[in-house]
Amino acid sequence: MSRARRARGTVAGAVTEPPPAAVVPVARYYSLRRLSPYQGTVQVVELPGFRAMSADGITWTVQMPNEGSRFATHALWRADGSGTLVEDARTHASIEALRAHPPFPFPLADRLELWLLDDKESLPLAILASTLPRKTPPRVTHTGWQASLKGDQNFVAASYAALGVSGDSAPYVELLEQRIQDTAGATPRAQWFLRAADGSGQGLNGLDLDSAFEGRRFPSEQFPELLLREHWDNRADSYLVRDYHDWQAPKLLTHGNLTHATRDRLERAACRQAEALYRIRHLLPEVVNPDILQVAMVEAVIRRAG
Repeated sequence: MSRARRARGTVAGAVTEPPPAAVVPVARYYSLRRLSPYQGTVQVVELPGFRAMSADGITWTVQMPNEGSRFATHALWRADGSGTLVEDARTHASIEALRAHPPFPFPLADRLELWLLDDKESLPLAILASTLPRKTPPRVTHTGWQASLKGDQNFVAASYAALGVSGDSAPYVELLEQRIQDTAGATPRAQWFLRAADGSGQGLNGLDLDSAFEGRRFPSEQFPELLLREHWDNRADSYLVRDYHDWQAPKLLTHGNLTHATRDRLERAACRQAEALYRIRHLLPEVVNPDILQVAMVEAVIRRAG
């Protein structure tokens, strides 16, 4: 062999290094709240160029980038094989990530929260939006709080109605929305807060804020545990908000940061909506009253069979 060929070839006696192993992308698992209006939580599985979302832990809406690099719905995936997502070289790693998901519910990741402030003390009143933490929060353009999807009048405030408040003939959804609007004042203000693991929050920018508000910090107790402030100056407003949270109970039970007392109350309220509770059965982080929830699940199965 010539000197030139030896220079280009492998040196005699040298150990040939194996090629580097292919880097396997690590899936990210998290959940988000669907707000404005509140519609529960969604579980998310994310890989480079792939995202899947599920509201019940069973049916996953799969999204992939289109030509404009924006995610668009591509197919549906279900563990029983009844979905429309085809497993091939492009989707294999993503489907494996779906199959190997950790226990539900995934941790809430939308720690950047937009809160409507009350007019009197400038404290958090109602949550308007939430998103993944980012360097600069999104620009605030709207401060209207919605109790439900447009046209949905199914909310019935039984405890509030039992008080016999005079002059309240409007649908309960409208009564609640008006009460929140009145408490926010004629010029509603909203502020972004970055929530920490202990529930405290640091104030960022927002809409129509005093400059001194940016950077202020609140302990967890200053933020409503659920969607709206529950403690009001009069009993009627307290009952109206409590009834609303009870109406949203099945969805709220998917939150992992509830106190024992709140979860106990919401479980009892959710059992009055057996089918809605059944739909999110895989997303409950814990159960305080297993016996009554089991009764509700059986009721839901019987209704679905009928």
